[in-house]
Amino acid sequence: MLPFSLEDSFKPPPIVECLSGEECLGFGKKVHVPNKLCMECLRRYDPEQLRLRADGNVEALGIIDEEIARKQQVKGNMEARGRFLCAFEDPDYQDRRWRRPDLNLRGTRLSCAVVKTKGMACGKCWRRHLEKIAVVQYFNPAGLCHEEADKVVGGILTSRSGSSAINDDEDDVEGYNIVMS
Repeated sequence: MLPFSLEDSFKPPPIVECLSGEECLGFGKKVHVPNKLCMECLRRYDPEQLRLRADGNVEALGIIDEEIARKQQVKGNMEARGRFLCAFEDPDYQDRRWRRPDLNLRGTRLSCAVVKTKGMACGKCWRRHLEKIAVVQYFNPAGLCHEEADKVVGGILTSRSGSSAINDDEDDVEGYNIVMS
């Protein structure tokens, strides 16, 4: 005979009160409460998506603003040490087209890794990103968003144009620019 009965061991799932309702990412029974956010949604959804769901609720917007301030603090601490947030987490890129709800990867992962270059997507997000074809146009093959890549290339071209006296034709590969028909 078992020391406990099956009825005693059953515990119903927790109740999660969140403004995301059925789209809540928390574990348990989801109950729509317009002024509360669960931690899972707060961490995994983009703040702009949550603002839309808050629908002007002052308490919910206050919670979202606190999360944005916390994310800015974390970002500042990391960048001071030469590490950067994933482009999908970085508040500097929150208004980009690829962070909008139809293209955003938030809510599809648990956490992002730190990246070495500002504007780069972490490995988890980059793999997910490759699955979402519509987002590809906003990143280069290395995972760097085009805005940051353009800054890097612009800086290199500016430094070369001022000091370059070498003939540009010397580094061409013969036949490279010929169109084969």
